[in-house]
Amino acid sequence: MPKLKLKPIVKKIIAIILVVIILGSIGIYSYVKIKKQKEYETTYDYKLTTLGYDDNTIKIFKEKLQNKDLDYLLKQEKNDIYLNIISDKYFIYNDFYEYLDYYAENQDKTIREIVERVNTNTDKPYYEETNPTDTSKKELMLVNKYYYLDSSYEPENIVTIPQTYAYGDLGSQKVNETTYNAFLNLWNASHEAGFYLMVNSSYRTHEKQEAVYNEYKNSQGTNYADSIAARPGFSEHQTGYSLDIFEKGHSSKTFEGSESYNWLIANAHKYGFILRYPKDKEEVTGYAFESWHFRYVGVEAATYIHDNNITFDEYYAYFVK
Repeated sequence: MPKLKLKPIVKKIIAIILVVIILGSIGIYSYVKIKKQKEYETTYDYKLTTLGYDDNTIKIFKEKLQNKDLDYLLKQEKNDIYLNIISDKYFIYNDFYEYLDYYAENQDKTIREIVERVNTNTDKPYYEETNPTDTSKKELMLVNKYYYLDSSYEPENIVTIPQTYAYGDLGSQKVNETTYNAFLNLWNASHEAGFYLMVNSSYRTHEKQEAVYNEYKNSQGTNYADSIAARPGFSEHQTGYSLDIFEKGHSSKTFEGSESYNWLIANAHKYGFILRYPKDKEEVTGYAFESWHFRYVGVEAATYIHDNNITFDEYYAYFVK
């Protein structure tokens, strides 16, 4: 069968059509590419890249911040402080700008300290911005120099601590029943370990705390009183969940160096108790170190606080509030 021969004019037409198709394809491809590029240039990924942020940083920004926050970052020069703050373990989104404001005035502090202070309100003066605590949280209620109890507040299910476990006259030491039962478990375990723990102070009414605070204030001034005692209404002892614990034969001057203290630090969390005012945490708790002041918060919270070496104030801000 003879081959079909195309006339020269037909060949030209086909060649022209092919050229048009190729050029059209290139044009369409270029148009799409340009369009995509322009669209990309409107994204936060592109805009943040132009500031010098890498892809991983941008990904974290987009995961932890909202669009209004990204718009804020685009108005600032590149700064690692933004990534460092939002990468902190206890970063709270609602406090993002407070962290930045506090950092601006305290650039000598670490990121951990910046987040810690803002979370616990200790970036503000004591007793100036206060709120009633949420008593419905029971053992997880927070009472400190920013959260207070009404003067009429009384704990539920108050029971008397027998003199077997407490100093003072019969009936003088009382505590919330949940705390008492947990303390008995703690006491039994410590006794098996060879210690004899005693409660030196427990539940205090608003009026009793007022008397305690005023005694320090009248003898050594307000600043000293505030460092060592709570103002009326701001005392954990009024919650019914706090106990001052010593071992027989020890006082506040000798308890820290005792084996019983070391045992409590290592084991109290197993029974729901924490050392409420640890050493080197004065700026967070607002109080000087107290080796004897233990607070019942439940086993789950106490274990986390113990294992992560944080205060209840920090735990409350991140997990409870």
